[in-house]
Amino acid sequence: IATMRFLVSNDRTLECQYVPIQFWWVDCGDNTFSNVKGDSLIISRYVFGYGGFDGPYYHIESFDPVFPTDKGSQEECDTHNQIDKPNTWRVIDFFNGGVDIICADSIDARGDINLNGLAYEIADAVMFTNYFIYGFSAFQGHTPGSQAASDVNADGLTLSVADLVYLIRVLVGDAMPYPKLNALDMPITADNGVYSATGIEVGAVAMKIKGDAKPELLAQNMTMKYAYENGVTSVIILPQYEGKSSISGFTGEFIRVQGEVLSIEAATILGQPIVAKTVPKNYALSQNYPNPFNPSTTIELALPYAGEYTLTIYNVNGQVVKTFSGTAEAGWTKVVWNTTENNVASGVYFYRLNAGSYSSVKKMVLLK
Repeated sequence: IATMRFLVSNDRTLECQYVPIQFWWVDCGDNTFSNVKGDSLIISRYVFGYGGFDGPYYHIESFDPVFPTDKGSQEECDTHNQIDKPNTWRVIDFFNGGVDIICADSIDARGDINLNGLAYEIADAVMFTNYFIYGFSAFQGHTPGSQAASDVNADGLTLSVADLVYLIRVLVGDAMPYPKLNALDMPITADNGVYSATGIEVGAVAMKIKGDAKPELLAQNMTMKYAYENGVTSVIILPQYEGKSSISGFTGEFIRVQGEVLSIEAATILGQPIVAKTVPKNYALSQNYPNPFNPSTTIELALPYAGEYTLTIYNVNGQVVKTFSGTAEAGWTKVVWNTTENNVASGVYFYRLNAGSYSSVKKMVLLK
């Protein structure tokens, strides 16, 4: 009946993830069909959740009392055989799914110009040759991937005649292909503005920090440069190489800086790319903001490890008002409490975070 096209970001931090996509109903007109005459509305019968690659679909039970909902057309939408109402027929089944984002190390392999998963074949040489005649149109819509795969001779320059020559040499067996340097995963811990790298000897780090930041270099045998422009402070940390016959990298604490880190790019001392993800060093429960608030407020949770968490909100009598629970990756998770959903009164409320062995309580004020 219809085809939906989803555009997935080129942000490599999203690689290897499964992004769920599900049907949603805001009112009785959503996700419906009509008969030919236009006097009958065809609505949902069952809604099924996706159980994963190894699990079966499962039936999402029951109705929600109000819209919006992910459980299908509600009882109020079922007007079959009601006077002065259009007929409704519950005959459509909905199956939720998602987008499986490919891992970065499985694409853009050197020599796989046509991105079919087979590197150094005749078709790759033909497409690469056509590029020099027809330009980027030769890549048939996948220019970024083909360009990344074209650095066949590993000199750091893409789409060059030298790459084409080396591809042909590999194709006929006259040369060996250069291996692709796959990115390494490395968590970068953040603790009150101090950033640390562990487990890998880092050769360089580039950071973007919101605002006019004043970074302090903590890593030994490294040098740092930074500049502020257009609301962003750009920082580069690299080895001291002038007058050196060899260079070394660092591990551990490398910079102290205050401000929101917009991006971090890193590489090993051997030049291998690193997928750097910033995570908190310790569990923490932040003060809600705004505070006092009306009608909603945001609570940020710092989770150094992936796992389950529970955020419980109590009134001054110790009664549970609202509970948020879920599973999150290591990092910072924001929870929004909208008090209009609970119809609560003005006053003091307490919120407790339980995650792993960590537990903490803070106070907030609802002021209507």
